[in-house]
Amino acid sequence: MIQELIKEIENSYYWDARVKSLDCNYFGDEVKLVFEDDKKDITYHFEECYKVKIEHAVEYPKDRATKELILTQIPYFMQDVELEEIKICDKKYMEFKINMHPIELSIICNKFKIY
Repeated sequence: MIQELIKEIENSYYWDARVKSLDCNYFGDEVKLVFEDDKKDITYHFEECYKVKIEHAVEYPKDRATKELILTQIPYFMQDVELEEIKICDKKYMEFKINMHPIELSIICNKFKIY
């Protein structure tokens, strides 16, 4: 299953795509990451999340509030997506590490879909 998801992710052609939104809802249970594609937006939807870690590089200045930026001013671009299966307390989970510089995103979850 992990290999199929890795292939799906690679087929989403995320490299250097502008990230349009990153939403964390329901106390971190659900995360949605939306980025641009030539013809339509692509959404990575993570569900049943146990760990959601968003780290913004401190050395990268935030001159304006992100919510005030227009689309072409958003500085986040997809660089790398890693996925591996991990085992915690005898249960299997998916661990995603996503570089969207200047943000590093780490998610451990049970479900993942691409729209």
